[in-house]
Amino acid sequence: MATARCGPSIREFLEYYVLVLLDAKRRTTRELADEMESRSAENRPFRSSGVLHVGIRQMESALYRLADQGWVRLRLPGGQWGITGAGRRARREMEQKSPDASDSKQPATWKLMARLKNAARGSYVLDVGTGEGFLARKLARRGFRVLGIDSGAFDYSKDSIEKARRGARSDNGRLEFRRADVTELPRPRRGFDYVVSSQAVHCMKDPPKCLEAIYHLLKPGGRFLAVDFLVGREGFFAHGFHCFLALSREEWAELLPAIGFDDIHMYKIKNYLVVNARRPSSGRHASATASAAA
Repeated sequence: MATARCGPSIREFLEYYVLVLLDAKRRTTRELADEMESRSAENRPFRSSGVLHVGIRQMESALYRLADQGWVRLRLPGGQWGITGAGRRARREMEQKSPDASDSKQPATWKLMARLKNAARGSYVLDVGTGEGFLARKLARRGFRVLGIDSGAFDYSKDSIEKARRGARSDNGRLEFRRADVTELPRPRRGFDYVVSSQAVHCMKDPPKCLEAIYHLLKPGGRFLAVDFLVGREGFFAHGFHCFLALSREEWAELLPAIGFDDIHMYKIKNYLVVNARRPSSGRHASATASAAA
């Protein structure tokens, strides 16, 4: 049985999208939950957990919160919910106040790069899900030694490593590309100083297993930095249901300390999230802190 996603990021989306669905026609609680799952079915080829499964109690809670605000109303008999005039206005306001839905990957990438500004030249960096090497080449030009890997698991990425190799210019030996799965990659003798990932975690078949592998590939004191979709209403405006393949802020904050990471920071850059975490210098589990900055 699928596990329902929860937390503030999911809740804010539900309260918006329920208004969208009810603006089209009245629906029961079950019909709303089923429609949410049906519309996110495009995520199933990536992994089954990418489908937005909403539990009935979770949907009921969202509906009653909206009812308390006068935005929806339960219509009897039949148990169908309908939107009110106030609900329609609330929906329009949410959409009008939403940030620019244009792709903000570049600013998010700049934020990630800024976290590396004090890194020593020649640091060894692993770029997971490198694709055609966009981020790897940027890092190599800054003086890092970079290994870019991609599993080529999907049709759109099956030729990515070959394209990355063809597109790489003279790099003075600082840049290497390999077709590889991060869970099977041998650890370098001293480990990687940094592991980075840009819009790749959401494509992983088993994100916890991959993040565990990343932890062990890092040397003690090494850092993991990732850019991925923001989960929630803002992420949906820009990326549609595809954003729910990503980990929410709440899921990152729970998963990373469980693996052993500490000094965890998260930065929201419009419809993207930048994550920055450290493998402790000693010991597997250290107290973790999480912070968010706009």
